[in-house]
Amino acid sequence: MFCADLQLLLPLVGMYRYDGDEVNMTLAKLESKILHEKIKDKHYSDEDLIRILTTRSKAQILATLNHYKDAFGNDIEKDLGADDKDEYLSLLRGAINCLTYPERYFAEVLRLAIKGQGTDEHALTRVVATRAEVDMKTIKEEYYRRNSVHLDKAILKDTTGDYEKMLLALIGHDEA
Repeated sequence: MFCADLQLLLPLVGMYRYDGDEVNMTLAKLESKILHEKIKDKHYSDEDLIRILTTRSKAQILATLNHYKDAFGNDIEKDLGADDKDEYLSLLRGAINCLTYPERYFAEVLRLAIKGQGTDEHALTRVVATRAEVDMKTIKEEYYRRNSVHLDKAILKDTTGDYEKMLLALIGHDEA
């Protein structure tokens, strides 16, 4: 299993990915078919599946996944299933969510870090510190949309002291 994790993670962080908005619909149709075949056959660590997810631009991936849903009737996440015992499958679903809707993914990571008894300070710090200057405004909006609580209020409720001040400064909390 560890080897399969690396097959996906290393290319995700190490491959060049075109950052533009140009989309090739012929490629999207072809690759949605490839993804469907691999997922149907449960070949989740297939090199074609990994190549598509790790080298295509966000716009191209979105076009491919939209065509996947149109052509095969389900979102790719639904076809991947929800076997929580399969860590690689969870990793694959997380990668797809992060690639296609990063604000939704990070809002969920923040919710899980803050909810319940105790705080997952590692996850909370990692998301806030790495996304502060990238897309924190969008993540805060998504957090509120999904949880009906503003992120700064959740942080205020769950943290204290300098740690709290640092997090609030990084998310752009305005003192009223």
